[in-house]
Amino acid sequence: MTRLPGGRREVYPSRGKGPKRHAPDFGPGLNVSVPISVGLPLAVVGIALIAAAFASGSVVFWIAGGVALAAGVLLFASGKRL
Repeated sequence: MTRLPGGRREVYPSRGKGPKRHAPDFGPGLNVSVPISVGLPLAVVGIALIAAAFASGSVVFWIAGGVALAAGVLLFASGKRL
């Protein structure tokens, strides 16, 4: 490959020259584990399903809400503390 003249730059620089991009993450400072990050939202969904069951009287919502709430609480309790 030929070299460019002194004052010119490549329009599309090679990937090796630019800064390395990393995937987004919570970072080391928050110390959030997977059981907590999954268990807490699951518990909230379980509470919402139980509230919907209370309003509608549907047995399916009661069962799904109870299962989701129990699974979320168990996952949340098994994870690291914040």
